[in-house]
Amino acid sequence: MTTPPTAAGRRVDYIPLDEVTPAHRNPKGHDTEAISRSIGHFGFAELPLLDERTGRLVAGHGRYDELVRMHAEGITPPDGVRLGPDGVWLMPVIRGWASRSDDDAEAYLVASNHITVKGGWDERGLAELLEDLADAQLLELTGFDSDDLAGLLASIEDGEPAVALTDVDDVPDAPRDPHSKLGDVWLLGGSRVLCGDATDVVAVEEMLDGDLCDAMWTDPPYGVDYVGGPRELAAKDRLAHGGKTIQNDGAAGLPDLLAGAFAVATVALRPGSPYYVAHADMARAVFEAAVRGAGWVFRQNLIWVKDAFALGHADHHYRHEPIMYGFTAGGEGRRGRGGVGWYGDNAQSTVFEVPKPARSEDHPTMKPVELIRRQLANSSRRGHLVYEPFGGSGSTLIAAHHVGADARLVELDPRYVDVICRRYQEHTGTLPILKSTGEEHDFTRERANP
Repeated sequence: MTTPPTAAGRRVDYIPLDEVTPAHRNPKGHDTEAISRSIGHFGFAELPLLDERTGRLVAGHGRYDELVRMHAEGITPPDGVRLGPDGVWLMPVIRGWASRSDDDAEAYLVASNHITVKGGWDERGLAELLEDLADAQLLELTGFDSDDLAGLLASIEDGEPAVALTDVDDVPDAPRDPHSKLGDVWLLGGSRVLCGDATDVVAVEEMLDGDLCDAMWTDPPYGVDYVGGPRELAAKDRLAHGGKTIQNDGAAGLPDLLAGAFAVATVALRPGSPYYVAHADMARAVFEAAVRGAGWVFRQNLIWVKDAFALGHADHHYRHEPIMYGFTAGGEGRRGRGGVGWYGDNAQSTVFEVPKPARSEDHPTMKPVELIRRQLANSSRRGHLVYEPFGGSGSTLIAAHHVGADARLVELDPRYVDVICRRYQEHTGTLPILKSTGEEHDFTRERANP
């Protein structure tokens, strides 16, 4: 008959570090850097277990090894470790447990390491917890890193794809007589669009209703007086043939427009939020001045490479468009890859090769949703809010939907507010709700331009 483990009560004793004896065999590897960070932040909080029968450790070898290293390098003892006579380190251990045999001791050694791992994780719950810890700059203390979190989020999203009843780049035609009017706020699931001016801080704050956004992806007017319509015609002739101008796309008013919109965006965004601003090469100086005037940090210029160039009057036909990337003022800690607010992996480059969406006379400068989605995936997570002060045809809204985020859009032209609402309705199957009345509206009933 085997002898049961001792029934003595458990107690904590402090043993000189040089008198601790590890197990004969311990096949468990250790992440020494993770253990070091944990002890450095939390102190020596999880105590090793000593086997009374053998006088050897059966749990806690990684933490013991880290104390030995710290002591050898002359580091100050962490919280929880005492100093004995002559500066000897005294390691706390749990006493009062005894194994039945050597096999029994080794079985416990393996079990204490493997059973917790074998239980696995509730991946969604773990992802939510790690995201919150990442926001609090504590992710590295968990043993997980930003790559682990990005992979976990990707696996969850792969298992639950966002609703997509239409192609992401499908855009309805603008209506002849819009249903929306200035001042309207439409609820699109968890997202919202304001029919109003992106430089009107009062209207934008009312639309936000106390929320602060976590990232911005915006495609402002380029200041090039763009006119849509048949490409073979000159701009003045396109107008004569029904081509549409893009509202506020004139060069003269662009600096003031951007300055006002970015000032309001600063109010709409959390301090230190990432931003992406699409722009034209020829207007780069104006956009950079607006970004710096808002007090934002400019980090990099990203490049969208299209699958074909656009015919134009330049010596070299354009096949790319730049996108400014950086952070609004404020925020604690390092921003971007490896720091706060980065949810992508370590393999992201400045070049994004994404095919152009099908050309539309109503939406001639529309960006592909996949381009926006890929960039938002680096800088936002499920449940975040994405701000877009120039809503356009709603591509940022659809991209946010596909990273699990919600959007807060502003669009001045009531026709394009209708386009955004109808695009969302057709893509998700959800009817927009007018915030002021709580009533749903079916935007597929609006008649398009002839």
